[in-house]
Amino acid sequence: MINNFKLTENFNLREFQCQHCGVVMIDDKLVELLQKMRDRLGKPIIVTSGYRCPEHDKEVGGTGDSFHTKGLAADIYCPGFPLDALRDLADAIGFNGIGINYNNLHIHVDLGPRRKWIE
Repeated sequence: MINNFKLTENFNLREFQCQHCGVVMIDDKLVELLQKMRDRLGKPIIVTSGYRCPEHDKEVGGTGDSFHTKGLAADIYCPGFPLDALRDLADAIGFNGIGINYNNLHIHVDLGPRRKWIE
């Protein structure tokens, strides 16, 4: 299977590949911070979206030039863990961009400029 290898103790490269084309580009610091969150939680973190090719990013409503297209962002959730608490943990761990999407029940984390939002 392509992209099937561990990046950290709990994250595999295939979790971050584009759902449209299978390409993957992911920043080491993003994965490092996600692993820190996972270690702190003691529960799995599910990556619903990692890298997105520009075409896929546009298909899902992105700008085509989002942090996902640079391998600097992920959308995540933790089953049974409140989004507000997950957002606060992401902030404490060191993510810069943190957004909550209540419709899809995930948070967005990225390594871009410092900002927070709720959709």
